Amino acid sequence: MINYVTGHEYSGQNFTTLMMAGYDEGDSFVTFKQAIKLDGISGKALKGIKKAATLVRFSRTEQVQDENGKMVSKPIYFSVFDLKEVIKRKV
Repeated sequence: MINYVTGHEYSGQNFTTLMMAGYDEGDSFVTFKQAIKLDGISGKALKGIKKAATLVRFSRTEQVQDENGKMVSKPIYFSVFDLKEVIKRKV
């Protein structure tokens, strides 16, 4: 499973989340902002599209306190969309 725009391969918890959502290892995903930058795709065309999953990454600069008082990287949640579903909405 890979991000179509960046070429980043999903791993760990994100990989597991996508597998549990029913996707295969060869599938590609994009965020909303990446989708609207694809040629021929507008924000209006994506209206009503269902997200594939909500994934997480951890900030390299911001930290928060966990329940034990330890400082840990702040989680940043984002939605990804199946590239096949995005391409279907191409104008």
